[in-house]
Amino acid sequence: MDDDVRRKQNEIIIGIYTTPVEDLLISCCEGLREIIPFDHSYTALNDQSDRFKAAFNYQSMDTDEETTALYADYYHTIDYLSWFYNQGIPATVRSTDLVPPEVIEQSRIHQEWESRMGIFYTATACIATDGILFGTISLMRAKEQGNFSDEEMRILNEVNEHLCNRFRLAYPNGVNRFMLDCNVDSIIATYSLSQREWEVCSLLVKGMSRAKIADSLSISKNTLKHHVASIYRKMHVSNGMQFFAAFNRALKNNDNSKSDSDIT
Repeated sequence: MDDDVRRKQNEIIIGIYTTPVEDLLISCCEGLREIIPFDHSYTALNDQSDRFKAAFNYQSMDTDEETTALYADYYHTIDYLSWFYNQGIPATVRSTDLVPPEVIEQSRIHQEWESRMGIFYTATACIATDGILFGTISLMRAKEQGNFSDEEMRILNEVNEHLCNRFRLAYPNGVNRFMLDCNVDSIIATYSLSQREWEVCSLLVKGMSRAKIADSLSISKNTLKHHVASIYRKMHVSNGMQFFAAFNRALKNNDNSKSDSDIT
């Protein structure tokens, strides 16, 4: 790897830890384009809440909204790679690593959706940890451009390792639509929460029972009780109703701060 590629890769990795999560995947695509050529890309997050467990927030910096919406609304259901994404394995993979080119050519999604964009080869980063899928980044290019090389996949894999780490730290129990709008780092700093306390908070907000939270985090009910007491003390509340009220106030303050920064 030459020095310029290494420098740009390091810039992407630094950005992973400083860019807001809602903009993170698109930002990564913008950086990756400088070192891994591609024609189209799209990103998605995966909702791990008890109610949904489905991909959402499809975005693309280089594909029109109608084409992106076609995938989000329908073609994701017949994507020949969906079975791999949904395993929750942190990995980077070429479509041709899993499906023979002749099968891709005959697939409905290729004939009706990929061909519309003139693309054939896909390289995907599955952002996941411990069986939890946080989201995906897919880079696509035309057949005449050739498949993604081993070196390009190595770069994508290194970047994905840091993406997996960022999401694991910010959303240890998975992303959900509600928490996406929450500035995690800001709330942790505001209340001086430990990482474990944030994990407990994220499950409380999801409406999970105390018994299920203890089981999910592999801790005793007594340990959970101490964590909740510490959270309540730091947030200056004394019961669940006050906790949710304080958490919602923190969300609103984050939204207001974000709006003010957008204006300036």
